[in-house]
Amino acid sequence: MAESFHLNQRLSYVGELCTVRFIGTIDGTEGEWLGVEWDDARRGKHSGENKGKKYFECKIPNAGSFIRPKAPEPGFTFLEALQSKYATAGESKAPISLSTNKVFEEVGFDKINQKLSCLKDLKIILLDGLQIEREGEVELIAKTCPNIEDLNLSRNRFEKLQSVADICSALPNLKSLRISGNRFSSLEVSSAEPFVNIKDLEIENILPTWDELTHLMTLFPNIAKLRATYNGFSSIPSAPFPSPLKVLDLGNNVIKQLSSVSPLSALPNLTTLILAHNSISSLCIPPPTVFPRLQHLDVSYNAISAFYELDHLPATFPVLGNLRVAHNPMYSGIKSEDAHMFAIGRLPDTMHVLNHSAVTSKERENAEMWYLSRIAQEISEAGEARRAEVLSRHRRWDELCRLHGEPSIAAPAVRDDKTLNARLLEFELHAAHGQQWLLKKIPRSTPASTLKSLTGRWFGIQPLQVRLRCTQQKDEGGEEEDAEEVVLEDVDDTREVGLHFEKRRVRAIVECKET
Repeated sequence: MAESFHLNQRLSYVGELCTVRFIGTIDGTEGEWLGVEWDDARRGKHSGENKGKKYFECKIPNAGSFIRPKAPEPGFTFLEALQSKYATAGESKAPISLSTNKVFEEVGFDKINQKLSCLKDLKIILLDGLQIEREGEVELIAKTCPNIEDLNLSRNRFEKLQSVADICSALPNLKSLRISGNRFSSLEVSSAEPFVNIKDLEIENILPTWDELTHLMTLFPNIAKLRATYNGFSSIPSAPFPSPLKVLDLGNNVIKQLSSVSPLSALPNLTTLILAHNSISSLCIPPPTVFPRLQHLDVSYNAISAFYELDHLPATFPVLGNLRVAHNPMYSGIKSEDAHMFAIGRLPDTMHVLNHSAVTSKERENAEMWYLSRIAQEISEAGEARRAEVLSRHRRWDELCRLHGEPSIAAPAVRDDKTLNARLLEFELHAAHGQQWLLKKIPRSTPASTLKSLTGRWFGIQPLQVRLRCTQQKDEGGEEEDAEEVVLEDVDDTREVGLHFEKRRVRAIVECKET
């Protein structure tokens, strides 16, 4: 039985794919064994060793096991898989696509089956996980389905990229190719001509070495979009990618520093870089590295622990307008609203989308003023002697002071934030019409919009109709001399009410705006 197997052969048992890494005997046992590396590492038991002796290497640690030679599940040609899925009568269970705008669910209707029988009309073909191991008759492929534009051959049993190239050679209209989850033992092809029209390539979890990836990229000179996730890349030592590349997804790898991808700055057309689900802890890329055209960066689900890391982005990504940075440790232990304003405040006004949320001009103004107040509070707590040290952690201080005015910095003794009283404002609320009035203590950190909502509840007014005309009061009673009236009526005002009032006591007239 063992003679029917060969090294790097792709097999399937009970639907689970594996690669033969060893054929032979194992010390202390009888008979021959196959050493296999499972695509799903959870099925593995070791990395190719038994009782301290190494028999084979695994690309993924602990993905290996020894099994007795036995017949695997049968493999198929490309056309056998195609006809089995798209041209077999009876009820179907998978989604099928007739064009980019026509996607149907296979339910066994006669009309759909008639359409499926006409394989020449199909433009999008999904043959992932169908045990394809060889190309079959190339000329017959060209006659059967010549109009394919989008082809998914992921998670099959190809051993050589040449088989994929032969299939693609019969498909002159092919623009999108997905070969994820295939474990090729050879990336050599007789000609790269079958791949020259490919614009969209997905090579997720094919586990190439960097040299293999470099070679692979030479075969696809015109791709504009590349998804290369789950490949175990820890750094990008060079930029072997073709110059037309605009979108690059390197998510779910093991990159630890943003500086590890510096060579990508050489790509002249790169506009989108996705690095989600890595282990990135720092966003600093030393000068003179600049990504001149990058507009969208995704570093969500990483290990970024401090908001000051965002300060590094403008110099490296001067036209960055869309950032995803959520689900990092810096968002832990802080209210989501505060975290959102911290991020907006630290980022320049070129940033129009943050974590999939559009940043309005009003939201930016509120966030920047809130951020300024937090810097002022930090300076106050640290003391004037440490002012420079504090400001070194807030690069936008001078810019924001020019835009919104420098906030007043209270002496530490004026407001003792360790006492509850110092963190509360005493609001004396009077109805504009009638005798109703209330005395409420409000935390200085309360957003103005929240105060309006609470006031509406207390006075029976819709929150959108509430207007508060406020004046500061002397702590010992009476109105503060030359006190300016502060009107709170903006429904989107997320600034803390404490930013408006230095004194602890505030008198507010509650009015109902006309709608």
